[in-house]
Amino acid sequence: MIFKVLIVDDDYINRRLIVSLLKKELYQIETIESVDGEDALQICKEHSDFQLILLDIEMPNMDGSDFLRLYKKDNHTSTIPIIAISSNDLRKKEILSFGANSFLQKPITPKKLIAAIREAQI
Repeated sequence: MIFKVLIVDDDYINRRLIVSLLKKELYQIETIESVDGEDALQICKEHSDFQLILLDIEMPNMDGSDFLRLYKKDNHTSTIPIIAISSNDLRKKEILSFGANSFLQKPITPKKLIAAIREAQI
């Protein structure tokens, strides 16, 4: 079975690093990348079969917290786990209250990311 992940991050290098790590650790994986929350919402409308969303919080146009609010409003019954990633630990409580399943503070380590993914997949 292929594990399908949406990676939402405005930083190309961060997206590439996450994709590389996921392919190394999870093997059979399909990733779709998005550069901001607005783009990610559109992608979610076109693809409803994600098993995970990895969401950066600080992004231009539409940030991760706005994405979470709108995504959860439109998909209130969705069980797709969302792991939020941010350098600002002060936003953790806010982000979790908007519906993220977990929160990782940057810089993230491969070990922490994989642990969060495994925990979210329960």
